[in-house]
Amino acid sequence: IDTYHHTMFEMLGNWSFGDYFKKEAIEWAWELLTDRYSLPKDRLYATVFGGDKSDNLEVDNEARDLWKGFLPEERILDGSKKDNFWEMGETGPCGPCSEIHIDLRSKEEIAKLPGSELVNMDHPQVIEIWNLVFIQFNRSADGSLLDLPDKHVDTGMGFERLAMAIQGKLSNYDTDIFQPTILALGELAGEKYGQSEKTDIAMRVI
Repeated sequence: IDTYHHTMFEMLGNWSFGDYFKKEAIEWAWELLTDRYSLPKDRLYATVFGGDKSDNLEVDNEARDLWKGFLPEERILDGSKKDNFWEMGETGPCGPCSEIHIDLRSKEEIAKLPGSELVNMDHPQVIEIWNLVFIQFNRSADGSLLDLPDKHVDTGMGFERLAMAIQGKLSNYDTDIFQPTILALGELAGEKYGQSEKTDIAMRVI
């Protein structure tokens, strides 16, 4: 129905089992996105876990301070437990996470409203592209959090969203991942993508 979610998607990322933690994960993410993929630095935002009283957890200032080496403070945003604390289930390894978002809107739109107000607000061009999960706790059956003896990293980046950002598109479906299939569908169906929202959605579903 929208242009940036799929029924399935390809996940890129990296794991660490005690070899490195927040510092390296954040530094390498920034290097990959800005130096290797040349995404515009002034369009990137990072969210950090903003703390949670019910779990007696503080703001993730470690991640915030690390991001200050790359981003101005106004582009480092506190996130909720829902968005910035990852858990695999009711029990087990878990921890705070730091999402990287990109603002793909036009300069005119950005001048009217900063991207900081649209992060995690379901805007189709202000989107999360990478989530850096810092696994540092274990959730016990009684709900309490215990520090893990080793700290781990699990990151996940959406391949299709990354392609959209790199290729300067405003929709995952406008990238070279999907366009050849969509053009072939259009020829078979006698329809042209981009003419009707209803038809576009149908093509995206297929």
